[in-house]
Amino acid sequence: MSDLDPKVSEQPEEGVSVSQHRQRRSGLLALVVIGLLLSVFVVGFAGAALGTWWLAPEPTRAPASAVTARPVANQITAPGNVAGAVYDAVGDAVVEIIASAGGRRGVTPVGAGSGVVIDQRGLVLTAAHVVEGVDNVRVRFSNGEVRQAKVLGTDSGNDLAVLQVELPQGIPVAPLGDSDQVRVGDIVIAIGSPFGLEGTVTQGIISAVDRTWQPGDGRTRTGLLQTDAPINPGNSGGPLFNVHGEVIGITTMIESPIRGSVGIGFAVPSNTASRLLPQLEAGARLQPAWLGISGVTVDATLAQEQGLSVDKGVLVIQVVPGSPADQAGLRGGRDTGDGSVPRGGDVIVAIDGTPVETMDQLVEQISRHSPGDTVHLTVVRGGQRQEVTVTLESWPAQAP
Repeated sequence: MSDLDPKVSEQPEEGVSVSQHRQRRSGLLALVVIGLLLSVFVVGFAGAALGTWWLAPEPTRAPASAVTARPVANQITAPGNVAGAVYDAVGDAVVEIIASAGGRRGVTPVGAGSGVVIDQRGLVLTAAHVVEGVDNVRVRFSNGEVRQAKVLGTDSGNDLAVLQVELPQGIPVAPLGDSDQVRVGDIVIAIGSPFGLEGTVTQGIISAVDRTWQPGDGRTRTGLLQTDAPINPGNSGGPLFNVHGEVIGITTMIESPIRGSVGIGFAVPSNTASRLLPQLEAGARLQPAWLGISGVTVDATLAQEQGLSVDKGVLVIQVVPGSPADQAGLRGGRDTGDGSVPRGGDVIVAIDGTPVETMDQLVEQISRHSPGDTVHLTVVRGGQRQEVTVTLESWPAQAP
């Protein structure tokens, strides 16, 4: 399993298989097959080549007979050394995740990431791509102890997972903050184990909120926090803190041509984790939903060029053969061969009665559903509105 792949990435989310168009300009068209949760330049780390020395098994001390987790109140002010104050308060709540796979030659380390203790019962929040598809998961605490962990639930669409582990004495619990209160420019602190360097602290700001990002293999992620705090292989699943020591995000991926931080990192908002926590703790294995189209956002210029009766919505460019959209009878456009936008496709203007004006909105709406859900699309075909019922499926193992 890979915790970080070149520009590039890994693992799924609630998706559509649609393409995103951020306004046609100069005849250039960005067609993408949407699906949430793209395989992205995932910030996790894997591979014995880079990690054997720090992924090697370590002796585990006998667990303490009584465990008293240390809750951390939101009492941190904003001193000159913000990162230092946050680290002192909640740094010990951050853990290293060690993933191993069994084979003919025994247990082999296959990857590593970071996580954060969020509950006195030993619940650890991390990234799904760090622990999915492995046979053995262990947690290394700040005091050096390594303990066996159990994967309770995963959400590959949002790249989140919840583990349970017996806590050593005195390990604090990091509180989940309200990510809806996060604003561009806020100071944030990332703590994790990049390249196996546990307890590494970096500081930056929130560069963007509610970011939509598609690294390139067909699935789109929405609602992300973007930060310039340095995040590297091994940070995946680690917390992004605000200045009060509250977790406001779980690091998930980076965009970089050099397999390292260039100041563009992404985190899943803490409110997303809070919303999914009951399901994950109960053992859910959540998958992203798939529609199976590529399309572009309709604007006034495109509407005029194509003679459309609406100037907002998503123009369907292509329907993936055999996809839910194909089975439901959605229609794509005809390629004219001159490099322009294919003509004649359906225009999606609403889903379950909720207006859809852009590709981002369609992606967001599909992301709220699960495989097997039925959605009702309002489309404009030949100038007439009609309803199309689609039963969503799971994202295919390989992007179409």
